[in-house]
Amino acid sequence: MSLDAPTAFAPYGSASTASYARVPTPLRLFACLLLLGLSASCLAAPSQAGSTCVFDASVQRFESLLLRESLPGGAMLVGTRQGLLLEHYSGSYSPGTTVAIASASKLLSAVRILQLADRGVLDLEAPIGAHLPEFTGEKAGMTLDQLFSHTSGYGNDSGAPEITDRSISLAEAVQQIACCRDFPAGYTVGGQFAYGGVSMHIGGRIAEVAMAQDWQLGWQQALGAPLGIDSIDWQAFGPTTNYMIAGGARSDLRDYGAVLHLLLNEGVASSGRRLLSRDSVFELWRDRVGTLPVIDPPPTAEPPVRYGLGSWFAPQRPAERPPLIHSLGAFGFMPWIDFEAGLFGVFMLRGLPGINTRLLPEYEALLVELRAAAEAPGCDEFERFDGIFSDSFEGSGQPPLRP
Repeated sequence: MSLDAPTAFAPYGSASTASYARVPTPLRLFACLLLLGLSASCLAAPSQAGSTCVFDASVQRFESLLLRESLPGGAMLVGTRQGLLLEHYSGSYSPGTTVAIASASKLLSAVRILQLADRGVLDLEAPIGAHLPEFTGEKAGMTLDQLFSHTSGYGNDSGAPEITDRSISLAEAVQQIACCRDFPAGYTVGGQFAYGGVSMHIGGRIAEVAMAQDWQLGWQQALGAPLGIDSIDWQAFGPTTNYMIAGGARSDLRDYGAVLHLLLNEGVASSGRRLLSRDSVFELWRDRVGTLPVIDPPPTAEPPVRYGLGSWFAPQRPAERPPLIHSLGAFGFMPWIDFEAGLFGVFMLRGLPGINTRLLPEYEALLVELRAAAEAPGCDEFERFDGIFSDSFEGSGQPPLRP
């Protein structure tokens, strides 16, 4: 696996002839035993065509957790800037499977906000009152950076009725929030980290106002279309224009992977088109929690709690090193990027709320295993994005790590 200078590639997934990881799994093993007995040809299912990487242990671990949780299927994706190392589907899951991704929506939404800041449409540090005059007093001083890092003053409100009511629009929901939803007692603008959904809802409406454009349409035109994405929208729980910015998206495996590849590739899509500046990508490296009090974090927030824009930092990675970030959702969907290892990936499944708490230790073990396998001699991409190589990247090296 080569992790050299940044490169740009042919459209993500274009002209794909990918076959999918097929290794002996508990589900396949059971079927083999029932149908064919101990047939060697059944047990020794071929590995992914063209792959030189050995991910058997990780695939077995993933299959085991699916079996333990009685899930109908799941999928895994692992890639580099240069291409894909692993694409695995299990049970009822296939390349066309789309699932609700819950809080993994947060990273998708943050990428759109960063893109609008790149274009000068929005200022991450400016008070929101200029865009939404209905927010007055202390609330008018909230910033987009705070809204997307859970430090705005709102929090512990992921199930707030304003953001879950599918019968109203995003504009109407935010009007209700401005009118009638106060900060929790003792919360102040920029005074604490408190995870939730209301703050990002407000941020999504700011994007609509600034662009005079529907949130979902704007995301799909500015990010989805250039990345060749057609499965991502904010309709996971039914038709609505009250887009649940922090938790209402859905995606298939490869489409979310295309967004992660964009970020790992420092803002350049696999088509060679720059969609984000390097500086914007590196905003994802900056922890916004710092010394703020952390109030009632979700059980998957392991200490020391660090959070950027729409994503968590893996606490096992020291702050002075390039981060490993993720955006784990309540249903178990987990996108991740290891900027140090030069890897991105998705653990895709759809369980009941709370499954993420049980699965996080397994996912952390998978991240260690997958990196070791990817860095083993001879591990190369089975599908490469080698249509375009660019020497015109902005800047060089990585950003200075800062608190």
